[in-house]
Amino acid sequence: MADNNDDVKLYHYNPSVVAAVIFIVLFACTTGLHTYQFIRTRTWIMIPLLIGGFMEVIGYVCRTINSQEDAPDWSLGPFIVQAVVLLIAPTLFTATIYMILGRIILLVDG
Repeated sequence: MADNNDDVKLYHYNPSVVAAVIFIVLFACTTGLHTYQFIRTRTWIMIPLLIGGFMEVIGYVCRTINSQEDAPDWSLGPFIVQAVVLLIAPTLFTATIYMILGRIILLVDG
């Protein structure tokens, strides 16, 4: 039988507001630069990279929301959003890297 334990912790640590804000600024800047580069050169291969960057910003915004709440009483919605998008975004970055690698291999007749 399952224990009826009401002491469930979403985080096993206290999320840092400072770290979350730093990552929001870093990902927003790099995603903005890549968006400018995408619009200027129309390099369609960068779409997963841009989506991943926007997902990282959303994830860290949700983590900032949770880090401003009291320690055991975090909201479930922002926790789920940040957990999902921060796990999916790196796969989109990897997809972009492998698409660029494929283009490089074709260009050098590898």
